[in-house]
Amino acid sequence: MSGLIDGIEADLTALTAHPDRHVGGPGNRAATARFAERAAALGWQVERTAFDCVEWEHGEASLQVGGSHFDLHVGPYSLPCSTRVRLMEAMEPADLETPAIADAVVLLHGPIAAHQVMPKEFPFYYPDEHRRIIDALERYRPTAVVAATGRDPEMVGSQCPFPLFEDGNLDIPNAYLTDEDGERLRGFIGDLVRIRIDSRRLPATAEQVTATLPGDRPGRIVVTAHIDSRRGSPGALDNATGVATLLAVGELLQGRAPGHSVELVPFNGEDDYAAPGELVWLAANAGRMDDIVLAINIDDLGWRGTGNHVSFYSCPPEIEGVVRTAMVAHPRTGEGPQWFQSDHGIFSMHGRPALAMACSDITGFMAGYAHSERDTLELADAALVAEAARFVCDVVAALGEQ
Repeated sequence: MSGLIDGIEADLTALTAHPDRHVGGPGNRAATARFAERAAALGWQVERTAFDCVEWEHGEASLQVGGSHFDLHVGPYSLPCSTRVRLMEAMEPADLETPAIADAVVLLHGPIAAHQVMPKEFPFYYPDEHRRIIDALERYRPTAVVAATGRDPEMVGSQCPFPLFEDGNLDIPNAYLTDEDGERLRGFIGDLVRIRIDSRRLPATAEQVTATLPGDRPGRIVVTAHIDSRRGSPGALDNATGVATLLAVGELLQGRAPGHSVELVPFNGEDDYAAPGELVWLAANAGRMDDIVLAINIDDLGWRGTGNHVSFYSCPPEIEGVVRTAMVAHPRTGEGPQWFQSDHGIFSMHGRPALAMACSDITGFMAGYAHSERDTLELADAALVAEAARFVCDVVAALGEQ
């Protein structure tokens, strides 16, 4: 057990060695390369698929009006902007559906800025209200938008203010500021403002890795954890612990005939606006989803002082029975409530049975640490990661005997 924990600690240290692992950045490339090399050394068949993506660099953003100055946060993946135009406001999507916003800076506040807008044409979730906002912006083309935001507990409450847009497909310069500064800025509606957003998009590449241990019977078990992190976040629990769990599973199953084939998939894009690694994997698996016996997704697991929770999605009774029996041998692993903000949703959308594994206080983690610079290595408990890996292996073994 100590050897497994030592390996997990080494993987966690390596994965969090860079400031973040955003798709297309150096930390991301180092992480995927390390995963591929580690899995290959453990005897797994490794496939590495390169894909194009968008890198982003930015400087500062500001708005000046009269004698007042407002420091802005640059919207992730925003286009640049430097101009002097009139300030307008919008509280509802209908406020954007007018030619009057063309060539203006629009302050978004109130209901329209209460929740993060999903990226344009996001493949797994793109509600009609978000589509309406994007469609209006692209039709009437304001010079820029500035969002006044607070805390969005439905997404990740640790970011305050939060970026209303995080979208490399939205070609409207955008920035954001606090609710309080937004209320102050409202006093200048109708005035000419000077806005500057220093931001640029750059072409980049990344890769999606899959490691396979062939089985001796039909069907496969897919174990996933996203390897990318949000820009600016070391991503210890979101999701270095998940990736370390995959590698620990790879070590525990080394040289064993698992029954069903097992695939370890470090998805490269769960925290990216375009989910590129997920789409690459789905394209490679077109027509093959029906042979998935079970998918197990690991995200936000291993928070020191908590336990491991397992939740069920579209699982038939025989699979639930196997999983619940496996829990008995792992005292820090129990059933938790369903949640949908991760890659297990991909398998549910395709009608495949899935489990999600996370820490027992995922709500507290998301409210205080996720997607922020506070998600550091000190939060992670390697012993919890080791228990998660052993639990996964027990489930794999039991399904292989059915």
